[in-house]
Amino acid sequence: DAIFCRNVMIYFDNNVRSTLLMEIYRLLRPGGVLMVGQTESLTGLKHPFQFVQPAIYRKP
Repeated sequence: DAIFCRNVMIYFDNNVRSTLLMEIYRLLRPGGVLMVGQTESLTGLKHPFQFVQPAIYRKP
């Protein structure tokens, strides 16, 4: 599975971003990836994703 959420989270505050990330995590199958925009980062946000490379995160 893959979810593309590119250039979306930049419009929300950190609380909404964290809520969005948890919903995406719930929807992804284990091993699925989340791809965000190059200018977006999950740094500083509480989330269970594993960093793969800039803009790509995996659900363990």
